[in-house]
Amino acid sequence: MSWTIIVSMKFCAAHYLQNYRDKCENLHGHTYKIVIYIAGNKLNNTGIIYDFKEIKEYLKEILPDHRCLNEIYSFNPTAENLAYYFYHIIKQKYPVKKVEIWEDETQAASYEENSD
Repeated sequence: MSWTIIVSMKFCAAHYLQNYRDKCENLHGHTYKIVIYIAGNKLNNTGIIYDFKEIKEYLKEILPDHRCLNEIYSFNPTAENLAYYFYHIIKQKYPVKKVEIWEDETQAASYEENSD
């Protein structure tokens, strides 16, 4: 038996794409949404895997709200790279299965490790 809980949170940030030739090479912003999927095989005595409130507090600590992503990360802050980065950060604390980064309501990137 296994369960998956899903938690999402929005944050606002600016970035520009390096090595890209179009309008997104210029500084611009998004209201990002991160969606994380956390797995568990056992419920605690309350009947939950992890407390949603605890996870949201953790996300508030690690998300770069109202920042320029190019100024704080050494990688090109594409949605793909952000999904990869947050997956590995969150994995240090929770058994994360997948992380999605939505730039708006129509486009996103996700990262999950293969089980191969």
